[in-house]
Amino acid sequence: MAEERGTSMKALVYEAAAADIVRHRALKEGPEVFRRFLTAHADEFAAAFPEDEPPGRGEGRTA
Repeated sequence: MAEERGTSMKALVYEAAAADIVRHRALKEGPEVFRRFLTAHADEFAAAFPEDEPPGRGEGRTA
């Protein structure tokens, strides 16, 4: 595979390890980032998808 890519085995292993670290970090941090995004845009989601709002939710909220 390294030969096909025109690189060394050492570089190939380093790239694979670096990609795995990035993937692991994204999997670890992703859910929290997603929750913050949903919380920050809750009013927009409520307005766009009112049928998905639980009963009683949204009372007193402003758009």
